[in-house]
Amino acid sequence: MSIDLEAIREARRRIEPYITQTPLRAWEYLRRELKHSAPVYLKLDTLQNTGSFKVRGAANKILRLIEDGKRPSRVVAASAGNHAQAVAFVCGRLGIPATIVMPEGAPLVKAAATADYGADVVLHGSIYDDAFARAQEILKNTPGAAYVHAYEDPHVICGQGTMGLEIDEQLLAMGVPEGPLQVVVPIGGGGLIGGVATALRVLRPQTRIFGVVAEAAPAMAESFKAGEIRPTQARTRTLAEGLAVKKVSPLTFELVQRHCTAVESVDEDEIADAIVALMERGKLVAEGAGAAGVAALLSGKIKLDPSIPTVVVLCGGNIDMNAVSNILERGFSRSGRWLRLGVLVEDKPGELALVTKQIGALRGNILEVVHDRTGPGSPLGYTQIRFLLETRGDAHVREIVESLQASGYRVERSVS
Repeated sequence: MSIDLEAIREARRRIEPYITQTPLRAWEYLRRELKHSAPVYLKLDTLQNTGSFKVRGAANKILRLIEDGKRPSRVVAASAGNHAQAVAFVCGRLGIPATIVMPEGAPLVKAAATADYGADVVLHGSIYDDAFARAQEILKNTPGAAYVHAYEDPHVICGQGTMGLEIDEQLLAMGVPEGPLQVVVPIGGGGLIGGVATALRVLRPQTRIFGVVAEAAPAMAESFKAGEIRPTQARTRTLAEGLAVKKVSPLTFELVQRHCTAVESVDEDEIADAIVALMERGKLVAEGAGAAGVAALLSGKIKLDPSIPTVVVLCGGNIDMNAVSNILERGFSRSGRWLRLGVLVEDKPGELALVTKQIGALRGNILEVVHDRTGPGSPLGYTQIRFLLETRGDAHVREIVESLQASGYRVERSVS
């Protein structure tokens, strides 16, 4: 079938009972940080049913099978998490059994949610590609079953493209006329960017599309820059597990080549910083893959025209709550909001009180204190006091460190 605007419009009519039109929200904080004169919007598919855009494509594929008289006895899929939940959700609504294979390292919250929607969950392999191979074995041994691919399927891509229709209509409702537009979209397998780009490049021909991959899974970025598919390896662990695809699909690569202006990568620290910014400044929860577009802009990996309206897609919000505290600490440390400090003092009464009084006078908030009398940095008669401090930023950190050094203390600073 063709991947075009009419097929995407048909997909929207088909999947309407299974999805919600998610908000398009202007984010003033990001506009100011980028020094843009034109507005910057977030497309919040973090608020989609099942917490990600994936339900759009999964619903379109499964419903189309039924329309064609091919109702499956069981649906089989492989996923790092969000596609799993989407397939399970749709199959649960339709009363179709589902088996979903997920990598062993998939976030527990995603595996649990998939099972809660009624699917049988199989954990296998370290990344998506391993799970896909196992799913193919299950499919082969299950008569009457159908496979729903996470991205390499025209019906799935057209379902994802319905987000592009919403973006266009919401911009018009906000008074943004047809004209130049910049859209930043995370890329895992490429189904989302392929569908959204196909819609918007017809509806708004002057749209420029920018893709973002995780540095841990750079295959699409490297292939795009080379002009041909290049095999690369994906790391098994990344904050953006939804983007950890190591093989480039010829179907989605052709769409990325045709429609994208650039494809760039973001590293783990940049993703963590974006998650923190979204939580703290946007009051929004995004998983690593969902925050990748914001990460690319805040880190300067993608340079945009400040006079042209920009839309950044937040494609998923299913973050593992067990990881949030580590992400926040990582982000606060990098921004200077949290400071790990070692102060060497004489091992005698009153020294701790003197140091804490000085930190308190400078308005540093002490979160943790640990004494280390036996470590290599603590000579006989001295003790290393290790602090975790909450600060106002880099300038405040320098003020605290320089004040302690001026008082004669040996100070060791760590931001990790």
